[in-house]
Amino acid sequence: MKKMIVTLIAGLSVPAFAMTADEIMQQVDQVAEPQSMKSNMTMVLVDNKGKQRVRSMQSVSAEIDGVDKSLMFFLEPSDVKGTGFLMFDYEAADADDDQWMLLPSLGKAKRIASGDKTGSFMGSDFTYADMSKRNLEEWTYELVKEDDINGVKVWVIESTPVSDEVVEKTGYTKSIAYVRQDNFHITRGISYLQKKGEVKLMNIANFVEIGGYWIATETQMVSQKNGQTVHRTLMKMDNIDVDFNVNPDDFTLTRLEQGL
Repeated sequence: MKKMIVTLIAGLSVPAFAMTADEIMQQVDQVAEPQSMKSNMTMVLVDNKGKQRVRSMQSVSAEIDGVDKSLMFFLEPSDVKGTGFLMFDYEAADADDDQWMLLPSLGKAKRIASGDKTGSFMGSDFTYADMSKRNLEEWTYELVKEDDINGVKVWVIESTPVSDEVVEKTGYTKSIAYVRQDNFHITRGISYLQKKGEVKLMNIANFVEIGGYWIATETQMVSQKNGQTVHRTLMKMDNIDVDFNVNPDDFTLTRLEQGL
């Protein structure tokens, strides 16, 4: 999950000129990341009438043998307590990321099929596909313009999927990213869904520097239809720790099915 909800950098700064869209997105893709990270998380779901549902989770992630692995368990409320999520995010574009969900009532993990990854993750505005990092090779990029957000200069990059298969996998026909010029953070995003008039708006409201990495601690995803907000999700992170030793056995189906 860290790849969609957490954006990390090494404080790198480059001139705004003489960079193509591909070069900018390569820098976004290659920012420094901790080898491991754990945190407490809060998911706030808000419907179009303002009614809120709050869920708390614990999450741990690490790079193991070149694969980004993450494990999450829901702690509250009682109707989702013990629900678990395990993901293997592969670097190769032709490798389908592995995802499994554990429902306590079943006591056994269920693999998320490729065709189901555009579905909502635990009732939120994030999909299972959003949990994984996008592969650069699956998109083409265009530098639309330079802009300014709250006094910070950004590049506006339009991304288009290279094939119908990528659209089916991600659910998006086009995306626009607002990339900070001082550190290659994606601070805002707009993603257009297959259904006409449906878009998702992503905004990272807060970053914190921990261990030399900038970590997004508040990320909001808003679902709109024909310009009207129909639902939104706020993800918050706290009690964050980075670059600690991990046990590879903590990122296995066996560990997922052990539960909390």
